[in-house]
Amino acid sequence: MENVFEDAALQKYLKDIANIQPLTKKAEHELAIKSKNGDFSAQRKLIESNLKFVVKVATKYQNRGLTLSELISEGNIGLIKAIEKYDINSDNKLISYAVWWIKQRILFAIAEKTNIIKIPLSKNNLAKKITKAEKDIFEESGRIPTVNEIAEKTKLTVSLIEKTKREVTATLSIEQKIDGTNTSERTFADILATKVENDPQKLYYREKQKKQVSESLKKLSEREHKIIGLYFGLNDESPQNFAEIGRILSLSRERVRQIYNDAFKKILAEINRENEFSINY
Repeated sequence: MENVFEDAALQKYLKDIANIQPLTKKAEHELAIKSKNGDFSAQRKLIESNLKFVVKVATKYQNRGLTLSELISEGNIGLIKAIEKYDINSDNKLISYAVWWIKQRILFAIAEKTNIIKIPLSKNNLAKKITKAEKDIFEESGRIPTVNEIAEKTKLTVSLIEKTKREVTATLSIEQKIDGTNTSERTFADILATKVENDPQKLYYREKQKKQVSESLKKLSEREHKIIGLYFGLNDESPQNFAEIGRILSLSRERVRQIYNDAFKKILAEINRENEFSINY
């Protein structure tokens, strides 16, 4: 019965926003200025004019553990945050800027609210604390926080944060051949102890992700591949933190972190490639 009410509410919401028209660039700019100056009516108009776009984004993330209503709600929060952070002197349209905030908010929600793998309670509590800090810093600054910023906010040590992130990532990582080819018998699942559910929809998305991860690994440089391998303990190596990797490769800890972030962005970009869409506003 709850699902019936939820579906009815969603259908009413979609019907209510169906006839809302997008703003012209000039009208949007004028409303953005007013919104920055505390005009809540202007902010409401900016929000309303982009609600259909949030729905469009949200539908791309269905079947990942959250209902479409929940995805839309999270996306709307991201939209509001984007409006608050938007630079009124920018040449880009608001929605071109907002799409990143919308997607990140949805992804954070999926990560927080869905967990098909059993993680030890103590580790899960640490992970939640770290994730909350990352999310808070991200929403304040609009960028991915450094481990030092997370440590300062959580009062945890850098080494504990890195260890927790590695272990949780290891638990949740998807199954994939390490070298991105069919010649390797060793997979991420073998090394990182992935648990796969026998749900047809999850299996479909897992297979889709496998192909994307395979492509992403091919795009890494030799050094990037080495750092990713050392960090996650691939190829029969023990997981290493940034400082340890730096000693192995004769690089500073900060330089290792930068290379790791660049490599991970390449991986995420490829994984999200098929979910990208053109902005037609």
